[in-house]
Amino acid sequence: MVRNLTKNAIVGIKDLPRLRKKYRNKRIVFCTGCFDMTHAGHVLFFEDCKRQGDLLVVCVSNDVLVRKYKKGRPILNEQLRLRMVASLKPVDYCFLQPKTTFKMPEEMNDWIGDMFVKLKPDVYVINNDANGIPRRIQMMKEYPDVKMRILKRTAPRKFENVSTSGIIEKIRTLA
Repeated sequence: MVRNLTKNAIVGIKDLPRLRKKYRNKRIVFCTGCFDMTHAGHVLFFEDCKRQGDLLVVCVSNDVLVRKYKKGRPILNEQLRLRMVASLKPVDYCFLQPKTTFKMPEEMNDWIGDMFVKLKPDVYVINNDANGIPRRIQMMKEYPDVKMRILKRTAPRKFENVSTSGIIEKIRTLA
């Protein structure tokens, strides 16, 4: 059965080449992340990502990876996080990270590279506080057609400095 690739859709990794084909004349932006307890900071990031092109495709980290890199997390399981990300206006498509596990952080480049091959994004976006920025910059040399954008985390003054870790800490102080 062929799935309809409508916007705000959760897609499978096997759908990524079809997305590129369907939107061959569009600038595809790709980003990855945990996106646990989705909040306004995530929305701001997605809005910033979307400004880099026409279509935003988001890879949501699987639970195994989140447990490895974020102590005591995730709060919400991968299926809930995936559904929340899919529902956000700036996100056109999202998918769950492949069920790979890495022994070494450098192995992260392998699966991201595999996503580059399947999706052929024009732009890869990360925040300036992302893990492994030097590794990611090095990896980009293998994909000269993909432009990497490292965005500074920003929020309007009326917003608190919002982060999932900050929200968790605030909840702990209330308990």
